[in-house]
Amino acid sequence: MNNRDVESFKFISFLTIFLLIASLYIFSSYLHYILVAAVLTLCTSHSLSALVSFFNRPKFPQFINKFSTLISATILTLLFLSLIFTPLVYFFSETYNQISTVDIDHIKKVTMDLVDKIVSYTDSIPLIHNFLNSLKDEGFSALKNVSLEAIYKTVNGVASGAGGIVVQIMWILIFYFLFNLHGKQILSFAARVMPTSFEHEKYLYRECTGTVSVVFYGTIFNMVTQGLTFGILMLFIGGYNSFYLGVLAGFCSVIPIVGAALVYVPVVALELLDGNYMQVIIILAVVWGVMGFFIDNILRILFISHLKRLFGFEYTMNEILILLSILAGIASFGIWGLIIGPSVIALTLASANLYSSQIHHSGFPDEIDK
Repeated sequence: MNNRDVESFKFISFLTIFLLIASLYIFSSYLHYILVAAVLTLCTSHSLSALVSFFNRPKFPQFINKFSTLISATILTLLFLSLIFTPLVYFFSETYNQISTVDIDHIKKVTMDLVDKIVSYTDSIPLIHNFLNSLKDEGFSALKNVSLEAIYKTVNGVASGAGGIVVQIMWILIFYFLFNLHGKQILSFAARVMPTSFEHEKYLYRECTGTVSVVFYGTIFNMVTQGLTFGILMLFIGGYNSFYLGVLAGFCSVIPIVGAALVYVPVVALELLDGNYMQVIIILAVVWGVMGFFIDNILRILFISHLKRLFGFEYTMNEILILLSILAGIASFGIWGLIIGPSVIALTLASANLYSSQIHHSGFPDEIDK
């Protein structure tokens, strides 16, 4: 390569970097949506490949074979729309209706009665009783200041939050559809640009998709099964909006550590206040035994194992590290950090492994020892 070619290569390199930064600046308002959509595309890449292979079968007409990628991308986008968008819109609209018609005086009375009962249970333990009694007095004084104006502010907050999430989901679904439709071209272009071997690129792709697929499919499975279980339980108990609580429990199940406790703890408290101790035992048995243990620790693992055999994805990331990356991702990106966090950590570990293997083959450790 002569000097002119070297200078030309340097110029094109700097120009490409500058234009890439400029492009990122132009799309800065959409980078969050693009990142989430890209990770979601990686999560469902195995499903897309399976659908494309299915529609490419000779038994289908030729025009279906020709547009198999378009049909598959549309099906996956509509599936996301039905699994996430529709329940989310229902949840926010129903929450808006519930808050706007809430009886603030009744809530104050029920809360005070519940706290009085809890404090009375600790009469035999003066230290705890005195502490809870002081907290009760402070809480009651704060509760009495709650007014309808505060409720209206909450309603407006829910409405604005729902509108923002709806806009986010719509943009994410648009980019998700485009990434599924043109995913092969994007990956092919990225492979040509990256100065790495095909084996290294394949390894990075496999590690990232395997980890995020496990997290994603496991989360969706938990949402559906736990929400359905809790909804049926509330239908059996009676006196509650079972469908609404089921949807709420499904969404809360994605929150690490706490999970559906955000839903069933208030229900248990209300049942205790009414003296329905048998129903409390039934609720706790179902949420701890069925939802907390059987679904989360047995059914979910069997479901993921079946998907691994079906789609052939792999991952080597430790389960504890996956949990920590989920928590860190949620803290940084909100609910979408659920899949962004593990994908970033998976890529980091995979690239670190590649770097380690390169050092080993280059003989650096031997030189250091000398």
